[in-house]
Amino acid sequence: MIALIAAGGLAAALSTAAGLLLAISSAISHDLIKGVVNPNISEKGELMASRISMALAIAGAGYLGLNPPGFAAGTVALAFGLAASSIFPVLMMGIFTKTINKEAQLRVW
Repeated sequence: MIALIAAGGLAAALSTAAGLLLAISSAISHDLIKGVVNPNISEKGELMASRISMALAIAGAGYLGLNPPGFAAGTVALAFGLAASSIFPVLMMGIFTKTINKEAQLRVW
């Protein structure tokens, strides 16, 4: 029974890691490189950039796993602090304030 619970937790962790790696690699290769740096990049070049960015993300995560930046709660607090100070206020104003944009006026919450 305990092995099944551990297997479920491991499957969830691996699924989350795979999704995050896919999001990182596509954001760098498609959005950053193709959208900003080199709009005329071929699909083969974009795929190579995606693979390189995925390898760099794995290497960075491995390094941070072996040499953690500090106490885990401090790192999580820093991440939530950055989110709260950057995107969260704008996101909440966009959803709940009618004067931010037209789409917010049409929403009924």
